[in-house]
Amino acid sequence: FARDMIIKLADELIMTSHKTIDGRGANVHIAFGAGITLQSVNNVIISNVHIHDTKKTKGNIIMDSEKHKGTRLGSDGDGITIFASSDIWIDHVSMYNCDDGLIDVTMGSTAITISN
Repeated sequence: FARDMIIKLADELIMTSHKTIDGRGANVHIAFGAGITLQSVNNVIISNVHIHDTKKTKGNIIMDSEKHKGTRLGSDGDGITIFASSDIWIDHVSMYNCDDGLIDVTMGSTAITISN
C-alpha cells in the first residue's frame, strides 16, 4: 500500500490462491463494511493490516471469471472467513469488534497459521 487508508468493503473481498495482502509501511484498516473471505484457496498471506467493525452484508451477484457470474450469499460479519482452504498465514493482523467472529476457520481447512 502506498499510503495509510481505511478500506470500507461493500461486499466480501473474496481472495484467490497465491495472493498476499501486505500492509507493511502503511496504516491500513479494513473496516466498517464486509470482511475477507478465503474459500477453497491455498497459499495466501494476510499481514500487517487492521480489520475491525466488519458488518453483515446482503448477497450480491459476483463475477468469478470473465465468463461466469453467480449469486453469492451475504457474509455473516466475520473479519476473516477461511473455508476449505490450506496453507494460509495470518500475521500481525489486529482485529476487533466484528459482527460475528474475528476469524472463522472451517470445513477441513489445514495448515493455517495465525501469528503475531
